[in-house]
Amino acid sequence: MAGRTPSVIIVGAGSAGIAAATRLLDRGFRNLTILEAENRLGGRIHSVRRGGNVLDYGAQWVHGKQNNFIYDMASQYGLIEVEQHKENDVYYKSTGELVPKETSDRVLETLHNLLEEDADGLQSYTGSLGAYYDQVFYDAFRAGKFAGIDQRTCYQLYQFFIKYHNTYNATDTLHEVSGAGLLEFEDNQDEFLINWKNRGFHTLLDLLMRKLPEQNGPPIPVEEYTKFNHVVKSIKWNWPENPHHHRVSVTCTNGATFSATHLILTVSLGVLQDLHTGWFDPPLPEPKRNAIEGLYIGTIDKLFLEFDEPFWPRDGSWHGFGLLWEPADLEQLRHDGRQWLRSVCAFFVPDRTERMLVGWIYGHDARTMEALPEGQVIDGLMYLLRKFLPHLPVPAGPRWFSRSRWYSNPHFRGSYSSRSMRSDAMRATAAALAEPLTTERAVPIVQFAGEASHPQLYSTVQGAVGSGWREADRLTALYNNRPGAADSENNGQQTLRGKL
Repeated sequence: MAGRTPSVIIVGAGSAGIAAATRLLDRGFRNLTILEAENRLGGRIHSVRRGGNVLDYGAQWVHGKQNNFIYDMASQYGLIEVEQHKENDVYYKSTGELVPKETSDRVLETLHNLLEEDADGLQSYTGSLGAYYDQVFYDAFRAGKFAGIDQRTCYQLYQFFIKYHNTYNATDTLHEVSGAGLLEFEDNQDEFLINWKNRGFHTLLDLLMRKLPEQNGPPIPVEEYTKFNHVVKSIKWNWPENPHHHRVSVTCTNGATFSATHLILTVSLGVLQDLHTGWFDPPLPEPKRNAIEGLYIGTIDKLFLEFDEPFWPRDGSWHGFGLLWEPADLEQLRHDGRQWLRSVCAFFVPDRTERMLVGWIYGHDARTMEALPEGQVIDGLMYLLRKFLPHLPVPAGPRWFSRSRWYSNPHFRGSYSSRSMRSDAMRATAAALAEPLTTERAVPIVQFAGEASHPQLYSTVQGAVGSGWREADRLTALYNNRPGAADSENNGQQTLRGKL
């Protein structure tokens, strides 16, 4: 019986792939194969236990309570908590000078409020997000919004604000980010820092697979359908009908070939940009190529430093700090060949950890960092800590170090997507990326999921999960509600309908 049901290949066992797989399995699809290039589930969700802590190399926080099904899923089992502080409460200059909290709060909150008040202005703005932010800042400066704050400190805090938003959007520079395109994003983030109580973001995958003892019903055994270390080499689609009704064939670099009725492709936009011209036979149609090549994916990385003992205040007043550079010190970085350090935006202490300090780095300098020897990266980070925190007993080095490498890993080629000026110029949209490749009778052959394919929630785990559900629902609707839609697979439709 299973042989007559539609066969589905899912490429990628990240959050989109697992969301699609669990929904299909839950609805009776059993002829399912998941091809995963890594040796683990999760994709850009990568939680690793380190002693008593769980470290998230990728997605870390649930962003927002409102209209967020991930928050709803997790909160009903008490799995998450809102952190009672901001990411960067404290700001130091490269001279070691602490910026008074009332000064940093005033500058950054003024900028935030001005942008909130003028959301309509961004909607009609035709330039980049960087140009828009520059205009807002300089208009506010000329209007005396920062009166009483010295000009250099004000500008340094604005530069941090820009770096923070580059990190948040995973972009090299905000001057390549589309101002109007940013408004496509559905931002309901009333709380930015909601953590998993030292469980790690992979807890979401356990929720999707019903692995938690608190959940009712048997677990969904995704691992049983997953073939790890299977890297895609080629995809042949739109075959003439054959006796088994296979329309797509995926060949892996290890020589294994898999054929199916439908393929759900959940790889990152970076992988598609790298490989689509060599993967697909026949080549992708122009609208799909335009979407892949026109959308933007950037890089942010984390730098994990574990110390024998914390050298920072432990009274709850210190959760990390933002870095503000003096021009002469930036010039010294360039002279020393350490200019990649300029894009280390901040360090933070993850909640529920004691000895861990984590740095954020973005853009071109993140990609440079990924290629450097580990010792050179550690030396650079310790240089930053000693330079910015001369008043604290910074040790010679960490007891342990690790880093993410989302760009150099060929199975990801970046962190997450955003909207660029080039996207606008090419009219490249998430909706076009999500559009499936179909037969002449509009039956999907190759479907596309992943965060970059979600028009409103791109760049988020929520968007990735939603896109996986979207593609699973597309197949469920095809076989449950449209008799004859899958050409001659009537027996398979009838069999599956009975299971659903």
